[in-house]
Amino acid sequence: GEGRAYEETLDRLRIFASEQRFLIGVRLLTGNLEPVRAGHAYSDLAELILENALMEARVELADKHGVIEGAEICVIGLGRLGSREMTAGSDLDLILLYDAPPDAESNGVKPLAASMYFMRLPQRLTSALSAPMAEGILYEVDFRLRPSGNKGPLATSFSGFSKYQRNEAWTWEHQALLRSRPVAGSAQVAREFERIRRETLKNRVCQESLLGDVMSMRRKMREQLDQSNSELFDLKQGEGGIADIEFIVQ
Repeated sequence: GEGRAYEETLDRLRIFASEQRFLIGVRLLTGNLEPVRAGHAYSDLAELILENALMEARVELADKHGVIEGAEICVIGLGRLGSREMTAGSDLDLILLYDAPPDAESNGVKPLAASMYFMRLPQRLTSALSAPMAEGILYEVDFRLRPSGNKGPLATSFSGFSKYQRNEAWTWEHQALLRSRPVAGSAQVAREFERIRRETLKNRVCQESLLGDVMSMRRKMREQLDQSNSELFDLKQGEGGIADIEFIVQ
């Protein structure tokens, strides 16, 4: 049946992903691939898997609830995926943005309002990527950087996102935008996202409080994450370590 075909497609994706990860890892270990290029290769692989998993999730949702005419969805990658610095074990930090006509609903036997439809779609995408199967999982997925944080829906309407960036986003969210880019889905929403991203980073970052915000945030992170002691230095979170350098660059 359809359910079985869906599972088989996901299994094929998992086999393909684990083979590709292995090949990238071998080339990295044998010195045939520089670390920076390996980061690009892992990120390209993640994008390919995301595009296919999104397509499968959409087909599966359409079987039950139809589609919403004129609606678009785009997946934004942040963190290591956004900056194309992924490693073999990186999670996917994602935001899902959708654009739908006002009061739109799907055209299936069991129609859903756009807000509900785009709540179900990321749930299906997440389970396609993260559900443990015989072939393992594809990726752990993290939506915590979305505008509503852990409380709100997994997908954000594009108008809600642009309003949030204009009026409510914090400095750390502007930092996250620096390492963000569209990675799957609608090219139209991707273009709109890039426009909002540029406008936000150019005009909405509060220069007066920027240094204080960044220092306070970094201090809090270090208090929670720094594993340094008298013998060992935490290369990532220690004072003067990689995270400090990243913050200075940002």
